[in-house]
Amino acid sequence: MKKILFLILFVSGVANAQESEFTFDNTKGMNDYIVTSVEGKSAQEIYKKVIEWIKITYKNPDKVILSTIENEYIRFEGSSETLFANHIPMLGKTYYPTKYQIEISVKDNKYKFDLISMQNYYTGNKYSAGGWTNNVIFNSNTKEGLDTYYKKDGSLKSLWKYIPEVPTYFNELNKSLLLSIQSTVKKNDNW
Repeated sequence: MKKILFLILFVSGVANAQESEFTFDNTKGMNDYIVTSVEGKSAQEIYKKVIEWIKITYKNPDKVILSTIENEYIRFEGSSETLFANHIPMLGKTYYPTKYQIEISVKDNKYKFDLISMQNYYTGNKYSAGGWTNNVIFNSNTKEGLDTYYKKDGSLKSLWKYIPEVPTYFNELNKSLLLSIQSTVKKNDNW
């Protein structure tokens, strides 16, 4: 009976575990959200700091903020010319313009950084129309999807060797947000 109870507790603990960092690997693919603790901060304080961070971080904050519910969540869109790359033989590292949507949900002492979507822009040619398409790694969390990126030995195929840069980008973005939330910098009026 103790073993069964222990097993139930262990499984529920693993199922409820929240990841605190974006990763991409050959067993799970890429997680689409992380939860970050911010001890001593109310949902209202976190919400306000997220809005401030977006206004400082993004060139046109009024255009990137897509939706908000005060003190609950903010959805915004960002873009990067150097977020996603493939290794193309004889061309090397080839970047594709990328846009992404992130939703930040806030609660007392924590926030959820949720990667809602990610798209890349491909230039058209005589074989395809080109345009914005869903990023290939975003929804690859199936065995078949992961086989696209990994060799049988578990290493990345050469075309996809830059995939680890994607979770790193979003981890750095989240780190910037966290530092902004934790900061207590007062406005300097002595300029």
